Amino acid sequence: MINNKYKNIIYIGYEIMMAALSIVSIFMIVLDYAKRIDITAYPYNVFDNLILTIFTIDYFGRLIASKNKRKFIAGNIWDLLSIIPVNQIFYFFRVARVFRVFRLLKLLRLVRLIGLGYVRIIGVNSK
Repeated sequence: MINNKYKNIIYIGYEIMMAALSIVSIFMIVLDYAKRIDITAYPYNVFDNLILTIFTIDYFGRLIASKNKRKFIAGNIWDLLSIIPVNQIFYFFRVARVFRVFRLLKLLRLVRLIGLGYVRIIGVNSK
């Protein structure tokens, strides 16, 4: 059985990886909107699709592992909206580009996780 210390290390590593992918995704979206890169062109589309695939696997993996599916979906609606593909298939819908903004909401998750980690560290150090 895996000891709690190692579970925490794995969890922290997982969260750091997901946060890093979120930051890369957001950075690419900002550069795309600023017309510095074309996110639909190689190699950016490869990275964008890889990140989208990882986020999709993450979302559905957590959904499968959750005990209460409805509560999970309701509590993670922004994650679901952020994995809606906005690539060449949906590109003809100008409105579809708006859905990329939902990926920006991943940043809120990162900020929340960092904030909670900071509170936990302060709580442990103050006792």
